[in-house]
Amino acid sequence: MPLWFWLAIVIILSCLFCWYLSPDRNAQATRTQKIVATVWIILRRVVSFAGAAFGGLCLYILWETADSTTEKLIGSILISCLSAFFVYVGVVGQGWNQFGFNDDLSLYKKVKKKYGIRW
Repeated sequence: MPLWFWLAIVIILSCLFCWYLSPDRNAQATRTQKIVATVWIILRRVVSFAGAAFGGLCLYILWETADSTTEKLIGSILISCLSAFFVYVGVVGQGWNQFGFNDDLSLYKKVKKKYGIRW
């Protein structure tokens, strides 16, 4: 099968997944929705924290191999910011507005309330 077909399948499944877990879709969450949401949050956190840990490994490699202090400082700042973003996305997630942080926390609170997640 051609690549565009598989790409279309992935896009459609991603959209259906987001629609299914949307906290605004219906008032009461089903048991299946709670399970899927919990698994999704755990998976998102594992991947994000692994990305942050990889950032720590990159920091170590950078400080061991870079010659210039300027390279070390600029690289450390960039890697630290990216690792902090990974942790933020892992814990809170991302809201509908991709370029703002205002809706992230409100959506996170809605998801926690709807699916009964305490962490």
